[in-house]
Amino acid sequence: MILWLLLLLAAAVENAAAAPVQVVVDPPAVPVGGLAVVHAEGADVSGTFEGKPLAFFSTAGGSTALIGIDLDHATGRFPLSVSSSHGGRFETVVEVLAKEFAEERLTVPKSFTEPSPKMLRRIEREQQLLAALWSQSPPRRYWRGEFERPAEGAPGSPFGLRRFFNGEPRSPHAGIDFRAPEGAAVHAANRGRVALADDLFFTGQTVVIDHGAGLFTLYVHLSKLETRRGAMVEKGAEIGRVGATGRATGPHLHFAVRVGDARIDPQALLERKLD
Repeated sequence: MILWLLLLLAAAVENAAAAPVQVVVDPPAVPVGGLAVVHAEGADVSGTFEGKPLAFFSTAGGSTALIGIDLDHATGRFPLSVSSSHGGRFETVVEVLAKEFAEERLTVPKSFTEPSPKMLRRIEREQQLLAALWSQSPPRRYWRGEFERPAEGAPGSPFGLRRFFNGEPRSPHAGIDFRAPEGAAVHAANRGRVALADDLFFTGQTVVIDHGAGLFTLYVHLSKLETRRGAMVEKGAEIGRVGATGRATGPHLHFAVRVGDARIDPQALLERKLD
């Protein structure tokens, strides 16, 4: 009798271990620059998108991870895999959709389009500094509730705008602009740790907030910094003042969002609840 019960128990454990992970991907089709949310039942899960690890964090009823689709990501169907510590597995694809973006032509000082060798070395150092940030976010999340607009003001240049400076094509606009006046307050969109507060060549006085789980917000062209690297800031905290530092044609706040190294449309974050 005891042997029979043990065999039944072993079979039950084996079947439970083989049970698939229950996963919802919202939405299953995402435009370039978009955001998808992966929710899995259970607390002990891991996964990958395109072979890169997902940063799962605890939420009500299970675990959640964010997928950012970079502005220049190829279109098509890309693999997503989620596994549990009990051996369960879920596999699907996320479809990345094409999206058309407008164009804008601007005239800026030649120093921004034809930097000196000294400036080129500075630019390279700053690019390496920023690139290193995207892989240093902790697996836990700092943010609480919905993300909020960081400044008042009418919308300016939209996300994805294909830009030409002095007639030459440049990187697309990887954020959204708020036409706020010089000196207007800039607020943290949500709780997080300040990963960078510094003066950079292209973006001027810049603040980067790490919200945990690979999610970052960037606040660019500030006239004044009101925070420092390493500070933990709450949602709505004043972190700077609107300005026109760096490569800017006038006062405004450039607000950008990253999921890992993927540049996504800030509206995709402001319009979603991630809890």
